[in-house]
Amino acid sequence: MKTLLNRWFITGCIVWLVVFATRKLHHPIAYINGYITDVFAIPVIATLTLCFQRVVVFKSNFYTLSKWHVVFITVYVSLAFEVLLPWLSKTYTGDWVDVLLYIVGGLFFYRVMNKPVLEIRG
Repeated sequence: MKTLLNRWFITGCIVWLVVFATRKLHHPIAYINGYITDVFAIPVIATLTLCFQRVVVFKSNFYTLSKWHVVFITVYVSLAFEVLLPWLSKTYTGDWVDVLLYIVGGLFFYRVMNKPVLEIRG
């Protein structure tokens, strides 16, 4: 569960909660509302995936996602939210800037967050 204590994961969740609250209060914050959440989407989703793999599948805090796992998550989210949902519903709109931000988030996760949890013994 230490995976979920990653400061970037917590930051991404807090950003999402702020955006969600401001939308509900009808006071969205322009850039945070539209773009910063897209940057954090892949790191948050990938961290949840990594936690599941570490706790349920491999039972090891040393496990990390391969680059192909991160690519899959990024492509899947991009297709689902920027192609499929806009095609199925007029509520959603596809935006290629969002896809670029998902890619930035995926690269950030892979290079910065996707590390084994090291135990510090004192």
